[in-house]
Amino acid sequence: MIEFFEPMVPPTATHNDLEPCMRRGRPSIRKSDALLEAEAAWRAHLARHAPAAPLRGPISVEMRICWPTGGTHPQGAPHAVKPDADNVEKTVFDVMASLGFFENDSRIALHTTAKLWSDPAGIYARMEELPGSRGEGAACDGV
Repeated sequence: MIEFFEPMVPPTATHNDLEPCMRRGRPSIRKSDALLEAEAAWRAHLARHAPAAPLRGPISVEMRICWPTGGTHPQGAPHAVKPDADNVEKTVFDVMASLGFFENDSRIALHTTAKLWSDPAGIYARMEELPGSRGEGAACDGV
């Protein structure tokens, strides 16, 4: 199991921050400078929590991404503005995979992500291999 809280102000750029470009004379898309900076910020903060070996098999991830209240939002209130939870989640998962938390984010079988206003701001993550990852005790038995 891996569990940590990393104080930081989470970036708001996500994997959707792409821009058009030309490659070899053909239209293409590339990551925006804002996305590259966001990935670098996530990488700098998450690297210290990377495991010696990646988690294997089906993985459960619980994540709380917290932005500073700025004195205008109640502590722990839902952060119901952009960026979208699934877009932030994808960006964080891609960075975690690149740091060796897991082989790739297709291994994540169960995940919960909350966006909140909080002081201190940061990211809480808890991840573990799911029980029954060898095929025993499937949750949908008898459905």
